[in-house]
Amino acid sequence: MRLPSLNALRAFEAAARHESFARAAEELCVTEGAISRHVKLLETALQVELFRRLPRRLVLTDAGRNFQPILAAAFESIAAGAQDVQRQPRHLKVICPPTFSIRWLLPRLDRFKQQWPAIGIRVTTAPFDWEIFFGGEFDLAFDCGYPNRPKDIEAVLVLQSFGTPVCSPKLLERGVPITFPADLVHHNLLHETPDRHDWKVWAGRFAPNLLDVNSGEVFPSADMAYRAAAMGQGVAIGDLSVLHDEIAKGELVLPFKDMQISDDTEAYHLCCRKDCWTDPRIAAFHKWVSDEATWS
Repeated sequence: MRLPSLNALRAFEAAARHESFARAAEELCVTEGAISRHVKLLETALQVELFRRLPRRLVLTDAGRNFQPILAAAFESIAAGAQDVQRQPRHLKVICPPTFSIRWLLPRLDRFKQQWPAIGIRVTTAPFDWEIFFGGEFDLAFDCGYPNRPKDIEAVLVLQSFGTPVCSPKLLERGVPITFPADLVHHNLLHETPDRHDWKVWAGRFAPNLLDVNSGEVFPSADMAYRAAAMGQGVAIGDLSVLHDEIAKGELVLPFKDMQISDDTEAYHLCCRKDCWTDPRIAAFHKWVSDEATWS
C-alpha cells in the first residue's frame, strides 16, 4: 500500500487529538480549510471515515480513534530520532598551514582519536586565509600570528616558534664551515616565502649588512625548504617547534643554536569564533592541543 501524504497524516493526528480542525490549524500554523482538506484526502486514500462531522463539533469514528495513537507514537519516534541525529557529534573541520599540519598536527592526531573516538576530525591543509575559513565553514584554524583577525574571532597561543638556521651536516662536511654568521655568504639561502621574511628578520638581528637575503631559492612552503636543507641544498631558517625529528636523527644541524628569532609572527595560535569555545568538541580539541604543545 502506498503511504498517505505526511501532511495529511499530521493534520489528522492534530485534529484527532484536539477534536477540532480550528485548534489543529492553530497548532500547525495553517488554515482551518487546509486541515479539513488534508483530512478529507486521507479519508479518501484510506477509504475510511475518520470523523463524523456534526453541526457544532467533530466526533472520531472508531477507526479514527484507533488510528490517532498509532500516528502520535510514530511522530514522537520521528522527533526522537531527529534529536538523536542532532546530538551525534559532527566532524570538527580544521584548517591548518601545510608545514604545521604535516610536521606537528597530523603525527599526533591518533592520540586525539584515542582520547575522543566519538569526535571526528577533518583537516584541510592550505595557506591560511580568513575568507577560506569562513567560506569553508571551518570550526577551528591554526594561524601564525596573522594580523587583523576578524573581531568575532578569538585566538589562543598554542606553540611559540623559534627560528634559527638549519642545514644538513653533509653541507658542512663538503663546503665552507659555518662558524660565524658571515660564513653564510658562502652558502645558498633557502626561503619558505617569496617575501623572505624569516631570513630578513634573522639576518637583521644577528648578521646586519652581512648577507644578501634576496639571494637564494624560494619554495612554496616551509616543509619543502626544510627538505631541501636536509638534502644539502642550502641553509634554511628552521622552525624548531616542528623539526624535532630531523634534529634528533641528525638530518639537520643548528650552526647557531643560540641565535634564535621569535615574535608574534613566529607563534601558532588556535582560532575559533568567540561564541564557539564552549562547544564540547572544540573544548576537547583545545585542551588536547594545549596538552600536546606542553609536552612538545
